[in-house]
Order: sequence, then structure tokens, then C-alpha cells
Amino acid sequence: KSKMLYIQEPVFFAVSREMIDESENNYRIKECNMPENLTVYNSFFTPLGSKDRAFVHKNGLWHAVAHCWVVSQLTAASGEKETWVWLQQRAHNKDNAPDYYDISVGGHIRAGESPLQAVLRETEEELGLLLHLEDVELLGVTKENCVSSASPFPDREFGYVFLHRDAHPLFRPGEEVQDIVRVRAEDLCRKDLQDIKTVPAVSLSRGSLSLRADQFCIHPNEFVHLVFPKLEV
Repeated sequence: KSKMLYIQEPVFFAVSREMIDESENNYRIKECNMPENLTVYNSFFTPLGSKDRAFVHKNGLWHAVAHCWVVSQLTAASGEKETWVWLQQRAHNKDNAPDYYDISVGGHIRAGESPLQAVLRETEEELGLLLHLEDVELLGVTKENCVSSASPFPDREFGYVFLHRDAHPLFRPGEEVQDIVRVRAEDLCRKDLQDIKTVPAVSLSRGSLSLRADQFCIHPNEFVHLVFPKLEV
């Protein structure tokens, strides 16, 4: 497996919903066969035009992605409430980070597509969840500069981070996802902050298991700084 390294500290931007287009006609895409062109940015998040996705990755250009963290509050056998975070296991045939555990939903924002359009589309494609505008909360925007040992090209992304709360999500994973697991929010924080080596999890298909920390895609402190403060734990 390739090891993911970060060559700069993550940067977090505070944003409001007014900063993204959420009109009735635009937050749901009517057709999903849009070309894979991505808006290209400079390092200050200024748009410079659009390029083909392959060209963007090959040349390490800054582009935008949408992340959605799906969380559930469940009642334990003791009667106490527990907050769980759902993670996807990326398909074995993915070019980038196959078999790794990642954010519930993550995908590119296509040129001409709003962040809301992208997160709703990606959530349906990857998890089979049909969400609407009121189902997601925008938490902020991250800036990541990732280098994988499997590729000589850095992956430079501005990530719009959303939160979706659902006590009993009815997942229907798409072809890009091989499994879905849940981990306790506190354990995910400990992995990021205390460098623990294993994380207990529950798989939809395999039951209880233990995940190694090096099996996770890295999004430096995104969960700790943007998502965890919004949760009831």
C-alpha cells in the first residue's frame, strides 16, 4: 500500500452558506453525465479556469472537492448515547488509495457545479443516500497538499466539508465503495491526536473488527477541528 504524506499543515477557512449557490434549481443536478472538467485555482483559492481532471492531477493543480461526514447517535447496551462516524472503504480497483478507509463521502466538484450539487451527487453515487439541501450542514473549507508515494504528482485540494446527521442511514454503496464501517467519534479523535495504532470499528458486512491507523486516508485534523466540535459526545 502507498503511504500518504503531507508536505504542509492544513489550513481551515470559515464559510457561511451564503457563499455557495443553494437555489432551488441548482442544488440538485438533473443529469450526472457532466464532463470531468475541474475548476483550477491558485494557492489563494482564486479560480483560474478549468482543465480536464487527468491534466489537473498530473500537474498537481489546485482544485475543489466536497466531503461529507455521516454521523449517527445510537444507544449502547448500557443505555448511554454514543456518537458514531461512518467511513467508507474505498474499492479495491481504485487508482488512488485502494482499500483505504476514508471520509463517508468525498469527490471532485466539477467545473460549473456548486459544492452543494457535488456533495449531494457524490453522496448518492457512493452511499446510495438521496439527500436534500436541508440534510447537510456546511462546516468550512480545508486546504490540503497531499503527496502519495504511489504517484509523483501532489494532490492539491480545497475541500468543502459538510455534515449529515442520520440515526439509521440506509446505505446502498456504489461501485467505488467496497464496505462501510462505523467508528466512535472519540476513537477517531484519539487516532488523530494521540497517534493510537488501532481503531475499533463495526462493518456493515463483517461485524466487529480492528482497523490499523495506517489503513486510513489522511485529512489532517479535518475531523478534529471542523466535525467533532459539532457533535454531541
